[in-house]
Amino acid sequence: MPGAEDEGSLPLAGELGDYRLLKLVSEGMVTQTYRARQTSVDREVLLERIKAGTGLSPERVGAFLADVRAKAAILHAGIGSVYEAVDGEQEVYYTKELLPGRTFQDLREEDVKFDPIVLAGILRQVSGAMHFLSQRGIATLPLKARHIILSGPEVVRIANLAVAGAPDPGTGALDRALLGELLGGMVRTGEPGARRTSRLLGIMMSREDGVELSWAQVGRMAQKLEQELSTEICVAGAEALRGGAVDGGGLRVFGSTLFAVLLLGLVVAGAFVLFHRPKAPEARDLRAMVEIPAGTYLGPNGKEVPLGRFWIDAHEVTIAEYAEFLEALASVGEDRRDAYDHINQPTTKLDHQPDDWASIVGLARVGGNFEGRELTLNCPVTGIDWWDAHAYANWKGGRLPTLAQWEAAAGPSPGPVLSPGGWGAVDQEVGDVTDRGVYGLAGNVAEWLEKSALNPSFPMNATSPVAAGGSFLKPGRGVRERSWLETRGARRPELGFRVVRDAAP
Repeated sequence: MPGAEDEGSLPLAGELGDYRLLKLVSEGMVTQTYRARQTSVDREVLLERIKAGTGLSPERVGAFLADVRAKAAILHAGIGSVYEAVDGEQEVYYTKELLPGRTFQDLREEDVKFDPIVLAGILRQVSGAMHFLSQRGIATLPLKARHIILSGPEVVRIANLAVAGAPDPGTGALDRALLGELLGGMVRTGEPGARRTSRLLGIMMSREDGVELSWAQVGRMAQKLEQELSTEICVAGAEALRGGAVDGGGLRVFGSTLFAVLLLGLVVAGAFVLFHRPKAPEARDLRAMVEIPAGTYLGPNGKEVPLGRFWIDAHEVTIAEYAEFLEALASVGEDRRDAYDHINQPTTKLDHQPDDWASIVGLARVGGNFEGRELTLNCPVTGIDWWDAHAYANWKGGRLPTLAQWEAAAGPSPGPVLSPGGWGAVDQEVGDVTDRGVYGLAGNVAEWLEKSALNPSFPMNATSPVAAGGSFLKPGRGVRERSWLETRGARRPELGFRVVRDAAP
């Protein structure tokens, strides 16, 4: 499917470094944007270059790369990623993620309508991404319908709009007004919540009550509306099941009888489900570690790195395992709960509980669904930052892996192809297991590493925390995927970790 900025054009052949140019997408006064294929990893990207003939003046190149650095600093699951920047004597360009799916510009032109509960979820996701940008004081280009992409059933992402410089204070209000107007024309009328959804969108356009909302307020209101509509739909289904729609003299008797029969059936069915329904998978023993022998391994940047023998978790740390850690901390006095913390952990960080932990661990115990993910106790723990991962690893008598150790565990390249798996239990990734028995290095979730490092695409920047491997949201290059994060305090729904030890467990 075309991506966020693929507006169609005549095919245009050509080669530019590691990229084969496929199609000219758009052209401005200074730049051209192409749909391209990166040949070394066989993936499609968007490539933006300074046009030939416009001159590679230091000022123009500097401004171009400043915008690219601003985009590359954005690390959010709902926002498109930047892959690589090249500053050459003849060519200056960068590549970014080609977001799959359909743009809201196309959906609007096709007069597509959504149920109010779906629109509330869409509004929540877009608001969350925009709040991420505004909270960090990041300047952005104006939001347009073509920048918002429906990437899957009820899953929305936006193009990377970051630019260098200070943000315009008026941009947020204009973006919210555009989003309110866009989604306002997509509400399926006559459905539960249609009027409330339209009212919220109207407030975003400043057409009601004289109120101007922030992105955080819009996100919270959209989430509340989504939850209310979900509850109302469930209640309405139960009311319909009671036969409340049946009326008329003789029919009421029939309706009462039918309701009694249905109620008896529900009681019997409920009893059957209670005693026969499948149980959520219990926590499995996934403590196994895999020995990686001492030797010389191909490390970062293709250089050989000598490594001593070490052991690495065969699986990513699970929800069940992390729950044991939190329970252990809770069982000791408050003055001892920081025993495993990193010496430089911020004083403002008071605990190691992941985001939405109570909901996640509760749903995992019964096999429930959280934000579209089926949870069990054997799924990887996510929503944790580097400090959390470090403390857990320290509690287990180990530490987080270095990039060299992680790559040694993944095996040589070229080698057996590890296929990124989707979300699921850490020991169920078919095709994502090394010859030595290390699971999930290519997919499921990306993984925190011990040390910060330079991003080779932006060597002029300072070192940043690193995560290795693809994830269910961003499979990327699988086992060779790397993410440079803004801070060690970053938390994401597709980021977990595993532990290494220098001695046998």
